[in-house]
Amino acid sequence: MWFKSLFEGVSRQRIAKRLKQDGTLVGDRLRNGRKIYVYLLKDNFVQVVYKKDDPIEEVEHLETFTNIDQLKSRLEREFKTAF
Repeated sequence: MWFKSLFEGVSRQRIAKRLKQDGTLVGDRLRNGRKIYVYLLKDNFVQVVYKKDDPIEEVEHLETFTNIDQLKSRLEREFKTAF
């Protein structure tokens, strides 16, 4: 819970900057033709969608997960809805 409050009131651009500096890019994936980047920061996962799918652009959408099980559950739901 502290992780989400860490980003409260902080712009998405500053969060993305922190992810790039202190986080680890776990990977990226395609969803509905858009590229989603997944970062790990202090045992928490963050999915980021950038404008034009380019990490140098502004953040369009950001979603945080406090553990791997939450991320896994989200990915499984997305996979099931794809078919």
